[in-house]
Amino acid sequence: MGIFGIFGRVIVEGTSMQPTYNPLDWLLVHYGFFGKKFLFLRLGDVVVIERETQPGIFYVKRIAEIALDKDGKKSYYVLSDNEAGTDSRKWGYLSEAEIIGNVITRIKRN
Repeated sequence: MGIFGIFGRVIVEGTSMQPTYNPLDWLLVHYGFFGKKFLFLRLGDVVVIERETQPGIFYVKRIAEIALDKDGKKSYYVLSDNEAGTDSRKWGYLSEAEIIGNVITRIKRN
């Protein structure tokens, strides 16, 4: 770790993010700064998600909408690049806690 944050990699499984990412592509992910999840997220960013209802299962999705609730907390509507993928059309909005990392780039293409 350092001032630039914590980075890791994920390997894509499934076809929900095609044509952008394919199965077995490796993605570089930024998980936050200084040991805390502190991400700068914008519309269109591709993120890694761990849903509260499915701990230990990770998804790669694209942020399609960011909403603020009455307390000023953000929630995210995420979509697959492939319309056949499972995403917020089924889940609804995700809490900020469910967004665990921001995809920086593909580091190995299948």
